[in-house]
Amino acid sequence: MAATTALLMLIFVSAAVAATGSYTVLSCNDPTGAVNAATGWAMSPPPSGGGVATNNCLARGSLEAALAGPTPTGDSSASWQFTAPANTTIVSIAAQRTTTGVAQGTTPNDVEYLMATNEGTLEQCLVSDTSPCAGDLTGTINKQGLTATTVGFRVLCTNAGSTCARPLRADLNGIAIGLKDPSPPAVSNVKVLDNGDASGVLSVSFDANDTGGGIYRALVKVDGQPFTQQPLSAAPCSDAVPLDADPYEFIQPVPCPLAVTGANVRVDYRNLPAGPHAVEIAVEDAAGNATAVYGPVAFPKLNVEVQSNSQQSIQNVIHARIRMWFVRTHTHSDTSKFGTRVVTRGVLRGLDGKGIQGARVDVFHILHDGSRRLLKTGLKSRERGALTLILPINLDTRHIEYDYRALRPGPITSKVTLDLTVKRHGRTFFRIHHKH
Repeated sequence: MAATTALLMLIFVSAAVAATGSYTVLSCNDPTGAVNAATGWAMSPPPSGGGVATNNCLARGSLEAALAGPTPTGDSSASWQFTAPANTTIVSIAAQRTTTGVAQGTTPNDVEYLMATNEGTLEQCLVSDTSPCAGDLTGTINKQGLTATTVGFRVLCTNAGSTCARPLRADLNGIAIGLKDPSPPAVSNVKVLDNGDASGVLSVSFDANDTGGGIYRALVKVDGQPFTQQPLSAAPCSDAVPLDADPYEFIQPVPCPLAVTGANVRVDYRNLPAGPHAVEIAVEDAAGNATAVYGPVAFPKLNVEVQSNSQQSIQNVIHARIRMWFVRTHTHSDTSKFGTRVVTRGVLRGLDGKGIQGARVDVFHILHDGSRRLLKTGLKSRERGALTLILPINLDTRHIEYDYRALRPGPITSKVTLDLTVKRHGRTFFRIHHKH
């Protein structure tokens, strides 16, 4: 079994990793020993006379074409043929091939084995004393650089009107057919369902159509480099040999759907390295042809746009710190009468100590019952990083939290909490609040 697996690995490796724009259809068995029904192969033309075509792939056998003996009739033939799907071309075939009955001898030489494409012959044993096939063929066949629409093999009797003096048989298994698919998918109806600013998850939907091997998967790139792949359909639209280096191996000629509607790709910032990043989404067909769907877009993005993309400018935003205080007390706490206008001010400074203009700060109110309410998401720093917030006039006692996120979406990177005590009729004033 180990020797067989090693031989199959040799066959598939020799077929080469599919280049962009092509994919491989595996028939009968793959390098792992898994079997399949050899979809795409047909008895064409149908067997005649004493010809027999048998598919034993699911029984760990082979595609067999044979002339039944001991003396097949003169019109006997049997064939197997693979036809390229629409908008694809056969560019290679690699297989384990065995013939029985080819060996030259004293009996009349009146049988033939043939493997050919619609463009020409790949190998031929027309049994005779001058044939290059001195004996049965056992081993691999590997033909590259084809531009065919069909490929197949055949055994036949060449003694028309009489009988042939011997039986003949040919078997193929471990078959890998390379298909060229030059056309990328077409994309439409792109929608940003969630820009991720609040949820932390960028969500984009789209429709896609293909004319070759079908819509395979969505690709996410981060900073121009491949990051993740998301399947868009179930098997057989999946890599048949996931442990090797080629992701474009399948068990059906058209493995994936030709149309996908409402595909949804989600990118969670928590799965990304720390950063800001440029994120882009593409869709790929079974041959590796990719079409851009969305982006590149900053996600997560710096809280404030920088005039230059220098590391110093970025680090100033990443490491910025917020300070806030009550105007009346210049401290983090204040006591006021109910109905009095309370003003808070502050500053946001970068790593270099200079104020940062245009940054967004979230303001939360934490009430007496512990509930937390987002009061304002649009508070922005002004020239030199200045911040001013005039509080509503009818507040009761509470904590006021100012949150700065260097990246949006992203964690809080600097926070200040101010404590406001409100007096009414000489007593600390609380309303009855209900938690949300």
